[in-house]
Parts: sequence; structure tokens; C-alpha cells
Amino acid sequence: MEARKIKSVFLIFSLIPIFLLIFSFEKYIISLLLLYQIISSLNLKEISLIELDHLVSMFLLTFFVLNSIVYLLFYFGFVKIKLMERIIKKFSSSSKEFLSGFLMIILILFITLNAPLISPIDPNFSKDVSITKLLPPLSVMNYIQLKLNKYSTIEKNLIQNKLLENFDEERRIYFTDLEIKDSSLIIHKERTKEILNIKEIETLNDKPVIKSQIFILGTDEFGRDLLSRLIYSIRLSVFIAVFSVLISFLLGSTIGYIAGIFGGLVDSLLMRLVDFFLSFPILFFVIFLIAFVGNSILLLVIVFGFSGWMYVARLARNETIACMKKEFIQTLILMGQTKFKIIIKHILPNTFSPILITLIFLMSNVIIAESALSFIGLGIQPPTPTLGGIIKSGYDYLSINGWIAFSASLTLVIIVMTFNLFAEGIRKISRN
Repeated sequence: MEARKIKSVFLIFSLIPIFLLIFSFEKYIISLLLLYQIISSLNLKEISLIELDHLVSMFLLTFFVLNSIVYLLFYFGFVKIKLMERIIKKFSSSSKEFLSGFLMIILILFITLNAPLISPIDPNFSKDVSITKLLPPLSVMNYIQLKLNKYSTIEKNLIQNKLLENFDEERRIYFTDLEIKDSSLIIHKERTKEILNIKEIETLNDKPVIKSQIFILGTDEFGRDLLSRLIYSIRLSVFIAVFSVLISFLLGSTIGYIAGIFGGLVDSLLMRLVDFFLSFPILFFVIFLIAFVGNSILLLVIVFGFSGWMYVARLARNETIACMKKEFIQTLILMGQTKFKIIIKHILPNTFSPILITLIFLMSNVIIAESALSFIGLGIQPPTPTLGGIIKSGYDYLSINGWIAFSASLTLVIIVMTFNLFAEGIRKISRN
């Protein structure tokens, strides 16, 4: 591709973090206030995992936005960055598959790392299901809010509630119509109505403050925001895939390198072990294990990690044997260099490219397998959002609300195609 076109593509992707920062600006400010409260209290031990998750997302979003600003300055000629020019030159000589896959992986990682801030609301938040369930995309719902109680007016509690406990959402009351009679407020919700004292509601000039929320991709059968659930589903799928593939890499490459470099009896024994696991029906084993032991994120990571190491081991072993036949490796052995140093310094760098390609394809397989297990009810259980779980819930309403299953299926296809394109791009580069 031409350098000019690559610059334009980078420009589009650099605008995404800025737009998402504007979209989630309120959450970003609340995260900054939470950070200030934690630092001022000097009690870092009391930081919960959820708080840490939001703070890490805040720092990462800041990092992405700063990079976007730097690129915008570079693109419009305000600054000259030699590193950026070299990167664009490198991409101009690469394949379209590699460029497309690389940019989409960056986007997926951005969504994964910044999910707490960029998701509109909590993925499990559900309120007034009778009027919020199965809303089509771009639906707008009006709501009013209850006043804050005394406890929530404390600054620290207010910040934590807003950010971590969806306190603003819990105070929401969605409605289809409102009536004001004297000091009472009649809230209509489809076939039911609720009467509240107007003093309990946030008001402006003695009139209730009516706000609205747009559901970009609609809602599911429980009135939960579909976009938020898809964002967290992507995050969970990528998390399981990355750590599963890491286990496969560590176990498979270790066995493969040992078998390839030692050969003989060690090679035969290790390869028979690989053959045994390859002949074993892994899918049935996974289903059996989950059905009897139980399912959790950690168990899925371990199971998928141990179900894919055999392919890495075979590849690492074959590549090691090919490298061992080269003259410079034989020279190093004659010079007395240890086999461990030969693996680390010479064999690993020369064999990493084909192994990396295999690992990326394995990530696609893990994401598909995790979604399949969730679809049949053996994966991560509700209400935790998963792509397979969303497809399953949408399948039950396919005839009347097909967008639920379609959006999750399309997301799954895009993720798998992204990893496959990236792997194919790396393969073309390695051949050249």
C-alpha cells in the first residue's frame, strides 16, 4: 500500500480513542477523582480489584489518547517523528492482510483493556424489565432519578458508588409516560404504574428532571445493554484465549525443543506422548471435565491451554531438527556451547515466526471453542457476558428479535477473521 493511504488509515484509527474518551468522559473524570481519593487517604491496601480495574483502564485510555494526539500532530505536519516515518515505511511494504489484522488487533486490545470505561453501563445492569427488554438498536428510553440519600453525599462514597456500583443507574426509573398531580408523580410503565412523592425525585424548578439513554445495539431479554455485554464478552474471550495460548506455548515449545535437540529415545518418548494426546478426543474430554468438575474462567484457561500444546510441540520439534542440521549450529556444538544456550540464542529466534503463526491460529480456535461451550451451556455461566451466551439468548428470540444473535455472531466472526488475517500476514512476511 502507498504511504499516503496508510497515513489516512492510521488517522481514522487514531481518532477512535479520542471519540471514546469524549463518550466516556464522565467515567474518566470520576476515575480521576477516585485516584485522588485513594492517594490522599494513603491506604493503598484497601484498593479492590474492581477499583484497580477502572484505574488501570483510565491510565491505558490516557496512553492511547496521548498516542493519538501525537499522531495527529505528526499527520498534520506540526511535528516530525522519524520513528513514525519508519513505521509507515515498514507497513507500506507489508501485505494488506498484515496491516488489516494488525490494526484490528490493536482495536480489539483497546476494547479489552478499556472495557470498564468505554462500556455505556454495567453489562449486568437491569431495571424496569417490562419496558426495557428486547429493545431494538438505537432505542431511546426516558428516565427520572431518585435523590441521593445522606450516606451517598459523602464524597468518597459518592465517587465509589457512581463508578463501581452503578449507583446512578440504580436510582433510575424508566417510564413510558409521566403525570404530575399535586405533590405526587404517577409513573406509567406499560401496563403498570407507580406513584412517588415528587420530593423523592431529582427536580429543577419543582419539575422532575427527565433524562434519556440511548441503547445503541438495543437490549436483551432482561433489559441489559447489548453493547456493554458485547464489550465485556470480547474482553473475556481475549483473556481466555491469550492465557490459554500462553500455557500451550510454554508447555508445547519446551517439549518440542527438548525432543528436537536431544533426539533419540527422548524424542521418541515425547513424540509418543504427543501422539497420544492428539488421538484423544479433546472436545469430549473438555465437556466431561467441565460437566463434572465445574466451570470457571481459570478452569477454561487451563483446559484450553492443555488441549493445544501438542501442535506447538510438533512444530517446535520439527523446526528444531531443521535448525540442528545447519552448519553454524553444528559448529557451535563442536565449540562446546551448551544446548540450553543454543536453544535460547539461536534456535528460538529462528523458529519463533512459525510458532507465533500457530499460536495466533490457536487463539482463534480457543475463542470459537469457548463460545461453543457457552452456547451449549457448559461455558462461563450467566450473568457473566460471553459471545456464545449472547448468541444462545438471541437464538431463543431469533424470529422476533434477530439483532441479538446477529450482533454477537458478527462480533465473533470479526474477531476470528482478525486473528486469521494477522497470522496470514505474518506468514507472508516470513516467506519474503
